Amino acid sequence: MAGTQNQIPYDQIPDAVMYILNRNGRTVEELEEEHGSRYLAAPPPQKGPRNMAVWHRKKQLDESVARILKLHPDVWGPTRHSSDFSNATSQYLSKLRKNGTRADLNPGKRYGIFRLVRPATHPQDMPEMSYDSRSSAHLVQPDRGTASEAQMRQAFLSILTKGVKDNTYKFALARAILDHCRESNGMKYSLEIPYEQLSEKFLQYYWHQECRFKIKQDFHTKSTPKVVQVIRDVFGKNTPGSFAGLNTADKARAKQRILRTVFGHARSKTSMVVPRFQKIKVGQRSQENRIFYDYSDDTKMIRLRPEAFEFFRENHGILMGTVLAEWTRFLERTNIGLPRLLAKIHMDESARGQLTGYRRLFLKHTSHCFYCKGRLENDYIHVDHFIPWSYIFDDSAWNLVLACQKCNCKKSNSLPQDEFLQSLIRRNTKYYDTIAPLRRSLNMLDARHGWEPEIKNHYDTCRDYGFNTISLP
Repeated sequence: MAGTQNQIPYDQIPDAVMYILNRNGRTVEELEEEHGSRYLAAPPPQKGPRNMAVWHRKKQLDESVARILKLHPDVWGPTRHSSDFSNATSQYLSKLRKNGTRADLNPGKRYGIFRLVRPATHPQDMPEMSYDSRSSAHLVQPDRGTASEAQMRQAFLSILTKGVKDNTYKFALARAILDHCRESNGMKYSLEIPYEQLSEKFLQYYWHQECRFKIKQDFHTKSTPKVVQVIRDVFGKNTPGSFAGLNTADKARAKQRILRTVFGHARSKTSMVVPRFQKIKVGQRSQENRIFYDYSDDTKMIRLRPEAFEFFRENHGILMGTVLAEWTRFLERTNIGLPRLLAKIHMDESARGQLTGYRRLFLKHTSHCFYCKGRLENDYIHVDHFIPWSYIFDDSAWNLVLACQKCNCKKSNSLPQDEFLQSLIRRNTKYYDTIAPLRRSLNMLDARHGWEPEIKNHYDTCRDYGFNTISLP
């Protein structure tokens, strides 16, 4: 249960306070109407109209900061006059007052009304932060003000749809940031994302596309994207199994190479993925707008703005759908005819469906292995995807055959030779009228030219995408 001192994220309080202070608060008039003017009236002279929505109460600020940090009430003590959390916010507000950033409007009064006078525009004006100010001070720039949700949504869509791209790095970075914000729930609130974490996400996303689904990443540039080249060098082009089952040392080596080549320092020209992400096209030119995060190539870290963190977390579903849709549109240019491209990009570790029903169904019509013609034994009957599942990404009956354990293991994620393609077409023709699920799947495959040409097209395209052809039996 929450409530211990070490559960207060002291290092995140300054950012959260500045986020709240930069947002429109309640007006003096509203507070007076609720509590009476006796305690709330600010002494003259007042700067700004009384209906100017930049006035704050200490308790209101604490509640807002606790809410954005997702703190349990036992941690920040809303019913107590003071707590470790309240003291921490008070100390930060005191630093803001001393450097002229915050002004008290009714000093000594019960409710403590104050407002943000000016942003901390220079490093020497900034209160002490929990990280090294010499290397990371530029990561916090509250002088830019707080972007609204509408502004962030417009900027995010502009990056995805109008930004200059010669590869899919921007989509992968957007996905990694969204995943980070979704996973940071409850007491976990992290504005900082190390480049090392981003490199791990890139490895996972692109390993599936390259090694599992053979998605072409040729963007007509002079060289292969670095992340793809690293994966090919470390794992090869035909890596069986799942990402989770890969050799730990190989994964660590690949991650470090991606960190160096994809997220290297901008000065070395190894990659510009982090700086370029926030370049938004305005007219005929692109200009950087750090609306979502600041970054440091020296410390290898991006630091999300608090309002951006909340925006990404609260709108994760719809934003992720947009990222995957635009990623798919980009890859459709070089993956013409690849079935279920969007599903392959989205469902990295999707599992195959249960095929035991198909085994019982086909056993009513055959008792021999599709490949070697040997008699099937009960304990060693496999249902095989004739065209590999990682290409077809579907469990349709027209593509399923019964095989013995030896043939199925030998075939694995490969294509059988051409002669078995003709055998599959004959099998489907023979049982079209007698096996209802087979008939339905063939009808769905029929694109007005007959299902047979569609099967042949899938077979040829699968081979073109780099799937090996193996000689059976």
